[in-house]
Amino acid sequence: MKKHLNREKVNFMISKENMMQLQQLIPAGQRSNFINKTLEEAFKAYKRHKASEEIDKLSEQLQLKISTEELIQLKNYGRK
Repeated sequence: MKKHLNREKVNFMISKENMMQLQQLIPAGQRSNFINKTLEEAFKAYKRHKASEEIDKLSEQLQLKISTEELIQLKNYGRK
């Protein structure tokens, strides 16, 4: 029996379409890893999006004037 460290069994609902795709595309035994990696990527993207919104709000509040290049550097900070 495999031992899964730092993992927790969960029970939640997904659409039938997503379930069919998961079953058709991802082999049994690899689905948990696939969902874990997909969630990690989605969380990173979500956090970047929220941070970008906060930067935009702060910029408006402080009426900051920065160049497009500087803004791109700020938005890409920490990305690989």
